[in-house]
Amino acid sequence: MSKGRIAKEVVLWIITLLLALLCLRSGWLKVSGNVSWVRDFHRWGYPDWFRIVVGIAELASTVLLLIPRVASYGAGLFALVMLGAILTHATHGESSRLPFNFLLLGLSLIIVFARRPFFLRRGFASKVGEADE
Repeated sequence: MSKGRIAKEVVLWIITLLLALLCLRSGWLKVSGNVSWVRDFHRWGYPDWFRIVVGIAELASTVLLLIPRVASYGAGLFALVMLGAILTHATHGESSRLPFNFLLLGLSLIIVFARRPFFLRRGFASKVGEADE
């Protein structure tokens, strides 16, 4: 393995671990009924069950992120959560919270792209076509 490839993998794991820790913390606080999250979801007009669903999605993202073969799915799930967070903060006058959400969305998309399944990688379709000839 080349030094460049090793460096890329190390950076990818650092991003992955950071996101996994954030998902774990945020998901656990939502599922466990942290007063701040209960208050926020109520203020935004969301039902209590929705807070739990979002928390479970974040906890599921944590697990999936840590398994390279399915990390893109975990990152994709978390990206959907971040899109919801961005929409929520944007429509409730909480623009100060948006930069962090956009950062997390961007990091998630890096993992989605870098850890995408083999069958979605560039060149796979052409290699399959070559095998048929």
